[in-house]
Amino acid sequence: MGKVMADGQKGWWRKVFLVLGILAGILAGLGGCANNYLYWENAPSLTDPKIQAGPPETFIQPSYNASRVNSIAVLPFRVPAQVTDVGYPITEVFHRKLLELRPFLGVVRVSEYYNTLAEAQALAKAKKAELFVVGEVPYFLDSGTTGKSGLQVDLRIVETSSGRTIWYLSDTISAQPRPIYDLWVTETTPKPSPSIYFLVETLAARMCQAMKGNLETPASQAKSENNNTNRR
Repeated sequence: MGKVMADGQKGWWRKVFLVLGILAGILAGLGGCANNYLYWENAPSLTDPKIQAGPPETFIQPSYNASRVNSIAVLPFRVPAQVTDVGYPITEVFHRKLLELRPFLGVVRVSEYYNTLAEAQALAKAKKAELFVVGEVPYFLDSGTTGKSGLQVDLRIVETSSGRTIWYLSDTISAQPRPIYDLWVTETTPKPSPSIYFLVETLAARMCQAMKGNLETPASQAKSENNNTNRR
C-alpha cells in the first residue's frame, strides 16, 4: 500500500516538472521575441559618407569673354601611370559635362593622344577649334565603396592660334565612410562610400559650372544674383 502511494507521488511530481518545463520554454520564447522587437526598434542608424571638395582654385583667369568662342577641343586627359585605363572614361565625363553645361558655344572631342603641348595645339588646329583643353589627373585613388576614394583634376585651357594658356584651374574631391560608433546607448553603421566615377561626375560638374560662372558678363552675373534674391 505504501509503495503504491509513493509511486503515485512520484508521478504527480513528474507532471509538475513537465508543466513547469513547458512554461519555462514559453517564457523563453516570448523573451526572444521581445529582444528581437527591441533590436529592430533600436536598429543601427546609417550615417552618410564624408565628402570633401574644393572649391576650384583658379591660377590663370581669361581676360576676354571666352564664352563666345565657337568651339573648344577636348583632348585625352593624362592620368597616373598606374591607372592608365581611367583616362578615357574621365575624359568622356568632362566632355559630356562641357556639352551639358555649355560654358562654351561648341565642344569637339579629339581622340588622338599627344606628348607635348605643341602636338596638342596641332590636333586642335586640325579640328578648327579656337581653344583646346588639356586635363591632368595627378592624384587618383579608388578604394571601392568601403574606403577613402578621391581625385584631383587640373585643367589648362589654351588659345589654339597662339599656344598661350588663358585659363588654368584645379579642383579636388574625396569621400570616405563615416566611422562606426558602437556605444551602450546608440550604434551607427556607415553607408557605403560613393563610387569613384560619381566623384568624377561631381567634380566635372563643379569645374564646368565654375567656368560658366566666371565667363558670364558683369550684367549677366548681376541678373543671376537678382533672380536668386527674388526666389528667396
